[in-house]
Amino acid sequence: MKFKICYQKIKVLFFILCLSVSLGAIAQSEQTITGTVLSASDNMPLPGATVLVKGTSNGVSTDFDGKFSLTVNNNATILVISYVGYKTKETQTTSNQITILLEQDENILDEVVVVGYGTQKKSDIVNAVAITDLSKATLSPTSDVNEMLRGRIAGLQVNVGGGTLRPGGTSDIIFRGQGSIEGNVNAIYVVDGIIRDDGIEDIDSDDIESIEFLKDASAQAIYGSRGANGVVLITTKRGKAGKVSVSYHGFVTTKTIERNFDVYSGEEFTQLRREAVRTNRADDSYPNDEDIFSDIELENIANGNFVDWEDELMRNGFVNSQAISVSGGTELTKVFGSINYFKEDGLIPSSSYTRKTLRLNVDQKISDKFSVNFDLNLLNDNTDRAANVNVITTSPLGSAYNPDGSIARFPSGEELSAVNPLWNLREQNNEETGNDFVMNITPIWKITDNLTYQLKANMTRRTSERGQYQSSLSSAGDDVSGIARIDSRLRESFLIENILTYDKAINENNKFNVTLVQSAQEDDVRRTFTEGQGFTNEDNGYNGIASAIGNLSVERDSDKINYLSYMARARYTLMDKYLFTGTMRADGTSLNGVGKKWSYNPAGSFAWKMHNESFLENVDAIQELKLRLSYGSLVNDLGIPYTSLFTADPEPYIFDSESASGFSPSTILPNPDLEFERITTANIGLDFSLFQRVLTGNINWYDARTKNLLLKRAVPSTTGYTFTYFNAGELQNTGIELGLTANIINKEDFKWSVSTNWSNNKNKLIKLYTDGNGDEITRDDTYNYYVGQPVGVIYQYAFDGIWQEGDDFENAAQANPESSLTQDNLSPGDIKIKDVNGVDDEGNIISGPDGKITPEDRVFIDQNPDWFGSFSTTFEYKGFDLLVDFYVVEGATKVNPFLSDFNNGGTISGKLNGVKVDYYTPENPSNSYPRANFDSTPLYLNSLAVKDASYVRLRTLSLGYTLPEIVTDKLDLEMIRFYVTGTNLFTNTDYIGYSPEVNIRSTFSSADTGYPDATSFTFGVRVKF
Repeated sequence: MKFKICYQKIKVLFFILCLSVSLGAIAQSEQTITGTVLSASDNMPLPGATVLVKGTSNGVSTDFDGKFSLTVNNNATILVISYVGYKTKETQTTSNQITILLEQDENILDEVVVVGYGTQKKSDIVNAVAITDLSKATLSPTSDVNEMLRGRIAGLQVNVGGGTLRPGGTSDIIFRGQGSIEGNVNAIYVVDGIIRDDGIEDIDSDDIESIEFLKDASAQAIYGSRGANGVVLITTKRGKAGKVSVSYHGFVTTKTIERNFDVYSGEEFTQLRREAVRTNRADDSYPNDEDIFSDIELENIANGNFVDWEDELMRNGFVNSQAISVSGGTELTKVFGSINYFKEDGLIPSSSYTRKTLRLNVDQKISDKFSVNFDLNLLNDNTDRAANVNVITTSPLGSAYNPDGSIARFPSGEELSAVNPLWNLREQNNEETGNDFVMNITPIWKITDNLTYQLKANMTRRTSERGQYQSSLSSAGDDVSGIARIDSRLRESFLIENILTYDKAINENNKFNVTLVQSAQEDDVRRTFTEGQGFTNEDNGYNGIASAIGNLSVERDSDKINYLSYMARARYTLMDKYLFTGTMRADGTSLNGVGKKWSYNPAGSFAWKMHNESFLENVDAIQELKLRLSYGSLVNDLGIPYTSLFTADPEPYIFDSESASGFSPSTILPNPDLEFERITTANIGLDFSLFQRVLTGNINWYDARTKNLLLKRAVPSTTGYTFTYFNAGELQNTGIELGLTANIINKEDFKWSVSTNWSNNKNKLIKLYTDGNGDEITRDDTYNYYVGQPVGVIYQYAFDGIWQEGDDFENAAQANPESSLTQDNLSPGDIKIKDVNGVDDEGNIISGPDGKITPEDRVFIDQNPDWFGSFSTTFEYKGFDLLVDFYVVEGATKVNPFLSDFNNGGTISGKLNGVKVDYYTPENPSNSYPRANFDSTPLYLNSLAVKDASYVRLRTLSLGYTLPEIVTDKLDLEMIRFYVTGTNLFTNTDYIGYSPEVNIRSTFSSADTGYPDATSFTFGVRVKF
C-alpha cells in the first residue's frame, strides 16, 4: 500500500516536472536578437548587410544605421552576416543584444563583376572592363540611360542630335572612335545576359543594379561579330532574402532652352533686309521700303509691332516621374518588382513623351541543384512629335495673330507664302505609340559542385504605330487636300542559349574556368506603310486614312535575320599572380551572301598581379598593381540586310490612265562577294590602387585596325543603280584612356572624393582601294574618303577674313582658267579665301601660295575632338551630400548650320531671319561676316561656317539631404532623402548654337537644327519603407 502511494506521488512529481520543462521550453523556444553590424576598421555602420540564421531562410537586412532585429528559434545559435566588400562572418548568439564587426576583405577588389556569360572577381579581370558609379549617374534623372552615362567612363562618347533631344529621344554610344565608315559603329546592349537589338528604352534607371562596359577585343570576343564596337552589360535589380523592402522615387523637372546667341529683332531685321538689297545697287544707296517689304510688314514696321517667335513657339518643359519597387523573399524565392511612370512635356508645344513600365524578376530555388530565374518587362510609350516650327528663321515682321485673336495663316502676307509656325502646329499631328514585351526564362542546373548548366530563353516583341496627319490648311497638305500616313512596325526576336560552365580550383595556386555557349537567334521585322491624300472629312485625322479620295498607297516589307553562334572561353589563374584568358567565337548570320556567312573571332589576354610578387609585398603604398595585355580579332556585323541580293522597291506608275502599283529595282547594286569587316585590337592597361586605396585608377592604350572596310562606290548611271557596297581599305583608331578616383577624406561625419577621366582618340583612314591598273586610290571626293585623314573630315577652303575697302583687289588671287573657281569681280564685303597651295606645270602640289585659288587650296579639318573627359567631386557632411560634375570637349570642330544652311540665299541674303552676326556694311567694315546679299549666296560661305565646338559644361550640380535616424524611426521609415539637381547649368564655348554637342559619326549635318538642348532643375525624393 505504501508502495502504491509512493508510486502515485512519483508519477505526479514526474508530470509536474515534465510540464515545467515543457512550459519552460515553450517560453524559451523563440527569442528576438537585436544588434548592429559595423565595419571593423572604422566602426562605421553597414546598411544593407544580410543577417541570416545559418541553414535557414530566416533573415533580415540592416537599416541605414547598420541595425537589425531578428526573431529566431532558441536552437538557432549561429548567425551568418555578409556584406559586399567584407568577409562573411559566422557568430554564436550568446545574448539578445550583439554587435558584429565585419573585416574588410583584404582584396576589396574581389567584388563580383558581370563580364558576360558569368561573373568574375574584380581583382581577376584580365580585360579592359569599366564599371559605372551609378550613385553619381542616377543623380541626373533622364529617360535616356545613355545620356545618364555621359562622362562616367573613359573612351565613351554619347552621340546626340536634334532627333534624339526630343522628349523620349534616345542617343547612341560609341567606344574608342568610329571603327567603320559605312558599316555598324554602335555598341550593343546586353541586359540580364540577353543581347538587345531594339535599344533599351524600356529600362528605367531605378531598376538597374549595375552597368559594365567591355572595351577591348578580348572582353568583347564572347559576343563575336555583334560586340566588335563595344558591349554594355546592364544587370537589373533582383530580390534579396530577408524582409520585404518597398522603395519610392519621385521627381519633377523643369526645363528651359539653353542657347548663347540672339536672333535679329524686328528693327535689326528690317535694316538687314535693306542692306541685302542695297548691296546690288550700283550707287550703293538704300532702296525704298515699298520695294522691299509687304504691306503687312510695312504696317508692322511703322507701328513697331514685331514678333518674338521664340516666345510664341517655345515653352518651359516639365517632367514628372514616379517609381515604386518591392524587393524581398526567402532563400528559396526572391522577388523584385517595379512600376514606373514617366511623362515629359517638351520645350515645343505639342511635343511630349509618356512611358509606363512594369518589371518582375523572380528567382526560384527548386532544390539544391535546380533553380529557375524568370524576368518580365512591359512597356507602353506615347510620343507626340512637334512639327517643324522654324523658330530661328521665321521673319519677325509679321503678325502672329489676326485682330480677332485667331492665328494668322500668313504672318507677313499671303504673297510671301510664309506659313505661320503656330498655324502648322495646329494643323499637323504626328504621334507614335509603342508596346514592348520582354520575357526571359533561365533554368539553372548545378550538375556538380563545379559544373553548371544554364538554358536562356528570351522572347522580345515590339509593336509601334506612327500616325501623321497634315490637314488641307497646312503647308504640306495644302495642294492635295490633306495627307495621312500610318507607319506600323512589328519586331520579334527569339533567342535560345545553352551555357555550360566548369569552375575548378585544383589547389591554391591553380584555378581555371571554362565556359561553352551555343546560341541561336531569329529577328523578324515587319513594316506596313500607308499613305492617303485628299479628304473631305478631316475630323478623324490619320485614323480616317481609308476615306482618302486621292492617292492611297500601301507598302509592306519584311526583314528576317538569323544568327547561330558557338563560343568557348577558358580562364586560368596561376598562384594568384598570373592570369590568362582565351576566347573563340564562331558566328553565322543570314546577312551575308552564300559562302560568306560564317566568321571566327579569336582573342586572348594576360594579366600580372604585380602587387602579389615578393618584391612588392612590403610596399605599404601599393595595394594593387596589375598589368594587362590583350589582343583580339573580331569581325563587325554589316548591319545592312540584303546587300548581296537583288532587291526591289514599291513604285507607283500610270497604266491605262490609272494609278497602279509595281516595283522598281533598288538604287543599290547588289554585291554577293561582300564580307565582314575585321577589327583587330591590341590593348595595354594598368590598374592600380595606392595609399591604402585612397587613390585608385587605370590607364589604357589601344590600337584598333579595321580591315575589309565596307565602302560605297558610285557606279555608271547606265547600270540603273546609284552605288554599290564593297570591301576595301583600312581604318585605324588609337588612343589613351585614363581614369582616377581619390577618396581624399573618409571620416564618419565628412567624406570628400574626386573622380576624373580623360580620353584621346585618333582616327585615320590608312588606305582605300586600287584601280583597274593596280594603283592605289587615295581619295574619293564623292563619298568624302581621304587616305591619311579621319572619317568625316571637312575638306574645303579656309576662311581668311572679309575683303575691305582699299585692299589690293587687282593682285588678289585670281581665277584658275581651268576651273570654275573664281575670285574675280571682288568687292568690299566679300569672303576672302586663303591661298594655301600651288600646282606646278606637272600638276604636283606645291606648298605655299601661287596667286590662284584652286582645288588644291582646300584644307582638311578634323571634326573629332583632340580629347574629352570629365571631372567630378563629391562631398558628404552628416546627412548632406553634394555632387559637382563637369564635362569637357577640347579641339572639336563642326559646320555650324546657322552660318551655312541658314545664312545663304535666305537669311542674310533674303527674307528669313537668322542668328545675329556682325556682318559687313560700308559703315561697319566687319572682318567676321560678309555683306548681306539679296540675290545670291556668298561664294565660299561654308568656309565661314567651320567653327570650334570645344566646350566646358557644368553638367550636374546636385545637393541632397538624408533625414537622420531619429526622424525616420518616428516616421516608421528606413530612409528618406530629398535632393535638387541642376543639369547643363553653365557652358563655356565659342560655338554659336543651342548645343555644342558634336555628332560622333561626323557629317555636314548638325544637331542644332532639331530639338534644342535644355537647362533643367530637378526636385526629387527617395523613400525606403
